[in-house]
Amino acid sequence: MTRWGMIKYRHSLAVGALLSALVPLAATAGELARDQRVEFDIALNPRNPETFAQLLTALSTPGSSQYGHWLTPEQYTREFGTSNETLAAVTAELSRAGLTVLETHAHGLHVAGRAADVGAAFSLRLQQGQARNGSARVVASGQPVLTPALAAAGARIVAFDNFERMRAFARPTAGGAKPQNATSPTGGYWATDLKQAYDGPSYQALTGQGRTIAILMSGDVQTSDIQSYFSRQGLAMPSLTRIAVNGGATYSASNDGSFEATLDVEQAGGMAPKAQILLYLIPDLSDANILAGLSRIVSDNKADIVSLSFGGCEKFYTAAYNGGHDASGALVSYEQVFERGNAQGITFVVASGDEGGLQCPAPAYFSGKAGQSWLAGASAPAVSPAVTAVGGTNLVTSYIPGSTASTYVSENAYGDPLTAVDPYGIGVTLKGGYWGSGGGPSVYFKAPSWQSLVKTGTSMRATPDMALQMGGCPSDAKQPCGANRSYVIEIFAGQAYGAVGTSASTPAFAGVLALWEQKLGNTRLGNVNPVLYQAAKTEGLGGSSLKPFRQRIAGYNGVYTSTSTGSTPYNMVVGNGTVDIRQLINGTSIAAAGNPGTASNP
Repeated sequence: MTRWGMIKYRHSLAVGALLSALVPLAATAGELARDQRVEFDIALNPRNPETFAQLLTALSTPGSSQYGHWLTPEQYTREFGTSNETLAAVTAELSRAGLTVLETHAHGLHVAGRAADVGAAFSLRLQQGQARNGSARVVASGQPVLTPALAAAGARIVAFDNFERMRAFARPTAGGAKPQNATSPTGGYWATDLKQAYDGPSYQALTGQGRTIAILMSGDVQTSDIQSYFSRQGLAMPSLTRIAVNGGATYSASNDGSFEATLDVEQAGGMAPKAQILLYLIPDLSDANILAGLSRIVSDNKADIVSLSFGGCEKFYTAAYNGGHDASGALVSYEQVFERGNAQGITFVVASGDEGGLQCPAPAYFSGKAGQSWLAGASAPAVSPAVTAVGGTNLVTSYIPGSTASTYVSENAYGDPLTAVDPYGIGVTLKGGYWGSGGGPSVYFKAPSWQSLVKTGTSMRATPDMALQMGGCPSDAKQPCGANRSYVIEIFAGQAYGAVGTSASTPAFAGVLALWEQKLGNTRLGNVNPVLYQAAKTEGLGGSSLKPFRQRIAGYNGVYTSTSTGSTPYNMVVGNGTVDIRQLINGTSIAAAGNPGTASNP
């Protein structure tokens, strides 16, 4: 059984069901005109799931005869894509309803039709909605009722859901704008500071050249900000290509998506400055647009590594948050596209979240009830076994006035209590929030086999898998924050900002993976978790001279504790620990990156 087969997904939907999403995109602007053209995606299950699950394990397991023998998109479609018979039956049925199939892919369809015909085909009343970032979307007043052929094919339609579950994670530090140079043992850190602190390889040895990193986000970047960031470190700007999906997105200095995308490009490119960066732009962070972006990335097959710095409470897909409707079909779709990418050798790295172990607003908050609190829960899509969930720490480095040295001293993973906030604009605030490395067990996904290599304390998928510097004391933290709270520098809208979040650690690790793949001869790694967990097990047993993880980092994320002692180094704050890059990539014979601003670390 594939991992997505473990999800309890109820497919039957009642005709005329009330709008179940509790978080509207924004106020709707009335029903669509009958003749308005509507385009949307329908997800279908692939063929031979058991055979695919076995193959996927073999492809990702070192020592297997099939390890690293990645599939091409054509091979995947031929062997595991939705059958031609199913596609033909579904296409014919949609055609009879007045709808047109514009495109088919490995396990899905892109469909178009008049609003009246779409509504009639699926018992929906379509309305014009608006995402939180202001982009327009079509939403529905009920759940789609599937036609017979679609129901038989296990189809899923998330296109008209008005629950925008995901949010970009990046936040400015308290105080906003920050100095443009490192001024203390805790930053602000440029990418070159992080490269030295985490024992990165010399710039003369590895730069990420030949590797391609994709970033998916709902906001564009300002090219001058990217140029400024890299020129201030004496580096050429990485090659950046923008790819629009479903209309793409624009740059705005007031857009969280643009702030996030800028941080992602600067962190990923800063760690691997000669890697190619593909910025896939989507209009908003609805499940429909995220899935469309991910499907495009996997179908294009240009990216070796994909970095995602967004997420939302995994429990948002349970009936408690959806008016009694089980929305976990979206998680099935995420897992299928991630697994397809893994089979092609693509590695996905996903931010584990910034609200520590308290990722979930209480359900009553969405009804406008005051006095509600944050609840324990993990973040999706970080909970997917097909991705590497990246948590975070506060980094402390050497600080010698007049020197650029940023050598490693210590780390902590202590978070900070937050002020009461209204994260989804409901009109009431949530209390009890906590800033820190996202972590916790999934409520849907069972523990994958490689997770048993270390002791996680749960039979479910545990997050995060590892960590890097994320920083602390965001702008909404209760003051004063604790000691030794770090941050990175982001150039955004022409200014230097202090930025914090797993939005910083995640793209930085994407850059680390680019260096690793370059060292291996520009070979893809696929789902890297089996390798990471085996390395953590070996280190814990003392079976190797390599020590790829800096473990036993003390911390607390509001629910879970990371201790500096004990026999079980894994925890749901920092996962297996932060990485020593040269140790991780078996590159100790490679010269290390020296002080920032020198030839080995420009």
